[in-house]
Amino acid sequence: MLKKLCSALLLAGVMIVGAAAAGSVFPAYRTDIDGVTRAGYLDEEGQTVLPYAYAQAGEFAACGMAAVENDRWETAVIDRTGKLVIPYTAAPVSVDFSDTMIAYRYADHSVYYTLDGKQVGSYAGAVGFFENDLLLCRSAASNRCFYVHPNGERAFPGEFADAGVFSGGRALVRSTDGAYLAIDAQGNTLYTLESSITPSYMTIFGEDTIVLSNGTNQALYSLSRSEYLTDFLYHTISEFEDGVAMVRQVNRWGLMDTTGRLLTEPTYYYLSYMGEGLYAARSEDGSAAAVDANGNIAYRTPSYVGGFNELRYGLSWHGMEDGTLVFFRKNGGYFASLKQAENPTLLSENVVRVTQDGTIKYINLSTGHTLSAQPTTFDLGEGLSAHTVHYEKFMGYQADGTEHGWNVDFPEIRGLPDESVQKSINQAIRAFFLEGPSVSAEYEALEGGYGAAVEGSVLVVWANCISGKGEGASVWNNCLAFDLRTGTPYQTADLFTGDYMDTIKALLPSEHPIYLYSFPRMSETGVTWYYNEYESSVRRAYTESYLLSFEQLDAVLDRTGACWQALHTPYTPAVNTVAGFRDVKTSHWAAEYIQTVADRSLMHGANGLFRPDDAITTAEVCATVARSRKLSIPETLMPGLDHTQWYAGEVSAVYAAGLLEGLTENFRPDAVMTRADAMQLFANLLTAQGAVLPDTAAAEPLLAPFSDAGQIPGPRRAAAALCIQKGLISGLSDSTLQPQGSFTRAAFAKLLTMI
Repeated sequence: MLKKLCSALLLAGVMIVGAAAAGSVFPAYRTDIDGVTRAGYLDEEGQTVLPYAYAQAGEFAACGMAAVENDRWETAVIDRTGKLVIPYTAAPVSVDFSDTMIAYRYADHSVYYTLDGKQVGSYAGAVGFFENDLLLCRSAASNRCFYVHPNGERAFPGEFADAGVFSGGRALVRSTDGAYLAIDAQGNTLYTLESSITPSYMTIFGEDTIVLSNGTNQALYSLSRSEYLTDFLYHTISEFEDGVAMVRQVNRWGLMDTTGRLLTEPTYYYLSYMGEGLYAARSEDGSAAAVDANGNIAYRTPSYVGGFNELRYGLSWHGMEDGTLVFFRKNGGYFASLKQAENPTLLSENVVRVTQDGTIKYINLSTGHTLSAQPTTFDLGEGLSAHTVHYEKFMGYQADGTEHGWNVDFPEIRGLPDESVQKSINQAIRAFFLEGPSVSAEYEALEGGYGAAVEGSVLVVWANCISGKGEGASVWNNCLAFDLRTGTPYQTADLFTGDYMDTIKALLPSEHPIYLYSFPRMSETGVTWYYNEYESSVRRAYTESYLLSFEQLDAVLDRTGACWQALHTPYTPAVNTVAGFRDVKTSHWAAEYIQTVADRSLMHGANGLFRPDDAITTAEVCATVARSRKLSIPETLMPGLDHTQWYAGEVSAVYAAGLLEGLTENFRPDAVMTRADAMQLFANLLTAQGAVLPDTAAAEPLLAPFSDAGQIPGPRRAAAALCIQKGLISGLSDSTLQPQGSFTRAAFAKLLTMI
């Protein structure tokens, strides 16, 4: 049966790859109303390059490959075109990439492939990749180390108590009698260390440098010269990265090369390697900086909260006390900032994934455009929708420093004509998710989302979460069901008569005891039972699902019961709607405006829906402007526009009328229009009607009352001021303009009635 990974795991990014390559294609995740998270690949314009067809997707590595997973818990490797380089096979613990090979890491062995997908071999206890045609392996039985060739044969006789990978034709090993040796690729001893010398790492750095420990302090030692490069002056010498190590004297940190030369004196209170030759440093005055190996400051800030963790694609970030994330470049200098954002992951030279307003977003930092965002509202049909509510509960920190707690989404149902029924259903849903899977689970991490469906006149809502972390974590996919007409809660047992479990037991596979099948979920076609497997050291938590149709369950069904009747009676709400739109009731705050724009044929819906709470796109805005101004479609369409799209004519008409002045650069009609862009378009409309843009002296007082007016780019400030002056824009309740925010279709309908 299908094994579905829970969405919480998918979003956790458990696919492990080697160093990611710079590029403009990155993985993105989207959770649909069925509660299943799927992954695809986007480019920096927000266009879908590879479809949302994967259960999980990793970033493309420097070699141009990425690991993906399907919903059968199998892993494959693809190239940038989506072609399978390695077909789907049993999921490993991780997938690693080098410049020449791919490694599937299982609990007790690794399988290696060439970059064109040919299997090199399977090796028990393998560590790292082949170097000098030699692969380090460790026997699980004896815990001894040895080296093998690609054909699996031992490279040379003998085993070692410990060993490091080869580098430059040499490796550091410890013999079974305790002696430390440096050997060549034939197993010959090049150097034997004195018995009093103990390496800190089984690695040879640079030409022939190793790090030694005397039990308290550390020093550098040259193998070929058999002499110390430094005294035991340092409490810590880190492993070398690109020929540079971090060193600590007492409580101060500095940087050193493989010859023992200090590149930066130990003066920093804190130092960590960020990648790409930069280090995060904290000074005595409390400031944080990114410095290179010679101590040159690439970026510095006197005040920060978190960040400076790593450098990816030439970028890093830090947080500020007001909730702002500041992004800076490797070569120094401010790059961009995001207000009220958290959990950033850099995905390319321009794109970051963040959580903002409780929503996961993919944002192009160069343009400020949101390329993709997890939907916060789902259409359930018949005017009903599920609006996502985010809930967090902080419970402390784990040993690795990560936060421990709850991070859960659950639905709030909207659109029911009987507000009391809607309130009771939403109260039950909220209590269900905030109580969690069990009393004991209240003290464990909980992460994930939900699914929802309307089955006949029954609303079914289920959890799609992971309870706990690491080994022992389990899937939580329990569910609720309600009669949409009365709010009556239903249990699966309400569908059956008498003792039905013997029938269920006979229909479910006998490989698991019946009591392990949990959380049955009803639908119009049958009832699905679930077997949830715990996470172990070799697999993630997963679910096996078994749908038993009503034909199979016929003998024990109660076809006269209220639950059966509701499940097989289509939901048809009696509700007063606006302009025939099922999702706009007469009580909606924008009902008057939506009726007006519909009567004037300025805005249209689709499939009986207006989608009042959806953000309006640039194409939709241009279409309404063309209709409101009765613009003729020009013979020559707008350059660079996809002329096959529905909006091509109306967008071209607005362009030909000169109303896209200031908006044509990086013009993306399918993208959500920002409030700054909308204000520019409104200003163009107003000036076309004879209005005059205010000069700087007049504009600034108009913008001054808004706390975020500084975010409006210089060329747009006069346009924003004109919109404020004419009463089109009054700002939000928190005295902000939110220039990078958007208008809903309902809010835009109101604006249309004002211009």
